[in-house]
Parts: sequence; structure tokens; C-alpha cells
Amino acid sequence: MKDRNLNVVHKASGEVKQHPSIEEKTLYNILEKLPAPKKEMNLSKDQKKCWYWFGKEFLTTKQFMQLDLIHLQNAAIWLDARNKAIAKINSLNEQDPDGVLGWVQTFANGTNNVTGYVTILDKAAKHLDEVSAHFGLSIKDRQKIKSVETDNGQLSLFDKVLNQLNQAQ
Repeated sequence: MKDRNLNVVHKASGEVKQHPSIEEKTLYNILEKLPAPKKEMNLSKDQKKCWYWFGKEFLTTKQFMQLDLIHLQNAAIWLDARNKAIAKINSLNEQDPDGVLGWVQTFANGTNNVTGYVTILDKAAKHLDEVSAHFGLSIKDRQKIKSVETDNGQLSLFDKVLNQLNQAQ
């Protein structure tokens, strides 16, 4: 029996389940359009561009929910960091006759190491790969999501039982 006033489902054994509120229902709805980033996300103008660029792709998965907005925020931040690191590397390389100043940092004692911009580039790539894997956006990730192919020659359990019954007769 359904109690309309209380929005609760009852059975002979007692109360079973209270129906979810409207907020709970919308929490798990798949998004059909991309919401604007919330002010609390503190995204810069460039990060907001990345938000919309990635968001469009995430919507194509048809599995993008409100809870996934945090992944979108991460993607926007790391894509922006990646773009800015590449711009800085390229700018430094243009000033350097050898064209490596943006990639390699030389210390006073003569030792070399990668620049901090290369480190940002590397970290951004790892974070963006994680976000991509979460939504299955790369070829590799889409292949992981594919359903397992079955052997057409393999009988189902029902077919095996049916064959055994037919052989017994």
C-alpha cells in the first residue's frame, strides 16, 4: 500500500522505504546540458574555457552526472596548467639560441635538470589521463569498456541441460 500523504511505501511487515526527495532524484540524473561552473570552484577565465571544452566531451558519454563536476573541475585546471606550461616552455626556447631553455634548467655548478614547467606538463598529463580514463575518452579506455565477446560455438547452461534431457530420453 502506498501512503500518499507520507510518501512512504508500506507492506504487511511494516514500512519499507521512503521515496527519495526531488533533490535526491536530481542528484543522480544524467546531465543533458552542461551547467556553468560554480563560483566556489574559483576557476580563472582560461580554466572556464577548458571547463566548457571538456564538458562538451563529457556530455557525449551520456553518463555525466552532477557528481562528476569535480572531475570536470580537475580537467579544466590541469588542461589550463598544461597549456600555460607549454606556452612558457616555448617562450623560453625562443629566447635561447639552443632552444632548450624551457626544457632544461642549468644550475650554477653546471648540473642540469628539467625545468619546473616540464614537471607541470608531466603532472598535468597524468591527471588528464586519469580524467580521460574515468570517462572512457581515449581509445585505450573505450576498449576496456567494450563488452566481452562470447564464443558463438559455446552453449549456454540452458542448452546443456536441454541436450542432456534429450539424450536421456
